[in-house]
Amino acid sequence: MTPRHLGCLALVLFLPAACGGDEPAPPQARSIEDLERQGLLPVLDRSESLGGPDTDGNGVRDDLDAWIARQDGTPARRDALRQLARAFRDALLIHGDTIAAQEAAWRTTRAVACVMAHSGSGTEGAHAVAELRKMSANTRPRVLAYLDYAASLDGAVLSLPAGNGCDD
Repeated sequence: MTPRHLGCLALVLFLPAACGGDEPAPPQARSIEDLERQGLLPVLDRSESLGGPDTDGNGVRDDLDAWIARQDGTPARRDALRQLARAFRDALLIHGDTIAAQEAAWRTTRAVACVMAHSGSGTEGAHAVAELRKMSANTRPRVLAYLDYAASLDGAVLSLPAGNGCDD
């Protein structure tokens, strides 16, 4: 056997060991679906619909409603999160209408203030707002709609709401 053949044989023998061979994937390589099945990630709607399913007609996507129901805190905090989910949903449905974008931004600003007012700390409130925003724009069409909404607000000036911003 030539040195070249020996090198190829060594490569064939040791390559599977270097790649992990038949070993299972490490825990961090689990799929999103595995994490959803285990309850470590919320099961999110991935349909093409911008608004997503809302079987009870409360203006909140069903998957986000389920996530909100599992959140710690008071019923008022969960109501604030639902108000924010409705505002984010409205923002996705403006279709480039500048006036509708400004109205959606006002509703979003009020809802963020409401979430902050009912959260235990600023960090807790900011985390909940960021999580809900990410989950609201969880598909390509929703991300593009959110970017369209943001572009429609270019140059807009908004003020903070008076009071806590809650709808109730």
